[in-house]
Amino acid sequence: MDFDSILDQATLAETTVALCLNGRLRAEYERVKNAVDERAAQAESSSLPGDDRLASRGPAPDPDQPELDRLVEEMRRHTVEFTLRALPRPEWTKLFADNTPRTDRQTGKRDPRDGLGVNVETFFPALVKASIVSPELTGNRWTRLYDSLSDAQFDKLATAAWNLNRVDDDVPFSLTSSPSRRNSAGS
Repeated sequence: MDFDSILDQATLAETTVALCLNGRLRAEYERVKNAVDERAAQAESSSLPGDDRLASRGPAPDPDQPELDRLVEEMRRHTVEFTLRALPRPEWTKLFADNTPRTDRQTGKRDPRDGLGVNVETFFPALVKASIVSPELTGNRWTRLYDSLSDAQFDKLATAAWNLNRVDDDVPFSLTSSPSRRNSAGS
């Protein structure tokens, strides 16, 4: 494929992040899952080592497994898959310029929290908002989403947005691992 054809089809990198936005369901799932895991560990530790030829069936299903399965399905209904896209370089540069690091007025030193070269309190919300392409965050949707995210959920989105823009995502290239190279070498 020639350069112009490749350039015509060029797109910015994308990734997805799935988040369950119902914290109560997540907490209930964790409670039930812990109980199931605890019973499984107890059953495993209470089984005697030795001849198991007479054991014709596996362990009995946990009585809470149907509830756990129901919670998983309910969590899926409350999970949103966010699609994030890298920003074009001019937009990325502007985002940096618009969110300069804070400095101490008395000493003139950069705020240690802003070690990445930006005001992290303003930069990351702006980055995440600008990077999410689906679902559409028009009107007050961004504010509603931002206010409903836990710090961990926001960090997942912020890390994904940062990585799209700052981590090399090109396809690894190695002549030794290239299938056509191996075939032509007689491998």
